[in-house]
Amino acid sequence: MMIQLHIESKKKPKIYRKFLLPEKSSFALLDELLLLSFDFDMLGYSDFEIVKKDGQVSKEKIQFLTENDTDLDTEDELVADWLRKPGDEAIAEVIETDEILTIRLESSADLPMDSETPTCIAGAGNIHTGKVNKINVEEINERIRENADIESFLDYLGSIEPDYLSLLELANELKKLKPWQYLRDDEIVVIDCEEIEYKALVSVMGAGGQDFGLMIFDMENGYDSLAKILYEKDLSSDISYSLNALTVNFVDREELNPEDYQLIKDCGLSYRGKKNWIQFRSYQEGTHPEIPNPLEVEFLINALGTMINIIEARKVGWEYPEVAAHQYPVFKVQMDGDLQEIYTLQIQTPKPTYECYEEISMFEKAQYKKKPKSAVQLEYDVFYMPFGVESELTNRTVYPIIGMLVERGSNMVIEHELFPMPKTPPIAQSILWAYLKSFEIRPNKIFVSKELKPMLQPLAKIIGIELVESELPGIQEVREFMENMPVDLFEEE
Repeated sequence: MMIQLHIESKKKPKIYRKFLLPEKSSFALLDELLLLSFDFDMLGYSDFEIVKKDGQVSKEKIQFLTENDTDLDTEDELVADWLRKPGDEAIAEVIETDEILTIRLESSADLPMDSETPTCIAGAGNIHTGKVNKINVEEINERIRENADIESFLDYLGSIEPDYLSLLELANELKKLKPWQYLRDDEIVVIDCEEIEYKALVSVMGAGGQDFGLMIFDMENGYDSLAKILYEKDLSSDISYSLNALTVNFVDREELNPEDYQLIKDCGLSYRGKKNWIQFRSYQEGTHPEIPNPLEVEFLINALGTMINIIEARKVGWEYPEVAAHQYPVFKVQMDGDLQEIYTLQIQTPKPTYECYEEISMFEKAQYKKKPKSAVQLEYDVFYMPFGVESELTNRTVYPIIGMLVERGSNMVIEHELFPMPKTPPIAQSILWAYLKSFEIRPNKIFVSKELKPMLQPLAKIIGIELVESELPGIQEVREFMENMPVDLFEEE
């Protein structure tokens, strides 16, 4: 059984989509279809209100974020249980937008098609521009299929058991080779896994005699982190929160978390001595490091096996080549697991470019410039707080960022707010612009960090404020105080 829905913009009904949905479709699935088909931010969500059920007026609400056990949840409620007769209606409020969509049941019938896959069958208009133009229905359906494939893959990952025993055994074998005696932490090697079409950069820790193990950076998402560690003199204090990497750590027993110890115990293993216990971590920017997931475990097994072969080659004569900055020797791993000849990889590192991500109208700009200019000088920064919070948008614990404005000299906090999301240029601009719009005056200067200034410059140019790159003693003082505050004080706030 399939149900046919007509979904239209409440402001511009000519902008619409028609869908065929499987009978067992939840409101959570419908929410994803709205975001995909109208091209909303996929990190967003919708809350629903039933307007008409069985032809009768209704006001039941079905929410994405429920507050108590009696609330109706989009994950649990099926669309077909609420929209049962042709003409039954609901509305969807797309959170953090001003869009409201009307959803109407047109029909339900048995159809000779894939009853597991929702399908867009018609539509018109762009909800962001307001233009009632033709849409590419096949492109929407391709997005829906890709999204379904990702969810199926994530379900598969959740169903498989990671081979931690093999991983621990390989890590122990590598530890016995003492790879830090053969490679420094800045002698990076690249592993090119032909079978899974994946490249990773590996740094061996331990030559300095303190931290021992491996740091493994994904070529696509992790190189920025590695490049900062290798080439930047004044690293941001937020570097540990912005890592995208996998690590294998050889630590003391007391450095293990209970989960680390239980993993080792469940595999029937134990270790003795200092820096002899094994710990694995997955780092993703803005989130708390966690034990690697099954896919990461599979890759770590391949990476450790390759590193053992590389260290063995180093022991019998292979020399790390002389390379320029951003050049690294590559070991190509063939499908049979053997190492192929080495070549040198040059990674291009173009200077990042930024734009103004805020949509500022001529009217808003004029209104801001009418504000009286003040001699007040401010410090502004966006940084991670060192405690984790739960987020509905990810299954990992998130380090929240805080956007802060402090009066320079008095160190008085003018504005601050926590946000459970990664630090990005659009977010940094958005927070600052929101703060500035709320002021009665225009500050004379805003002092910002070396990291933040290029991100904010396009916004500053448009609204006419002066940014000064500087140390931020006022924010640093407040930051040190806040980082030592009990977490529950933030929760109360």
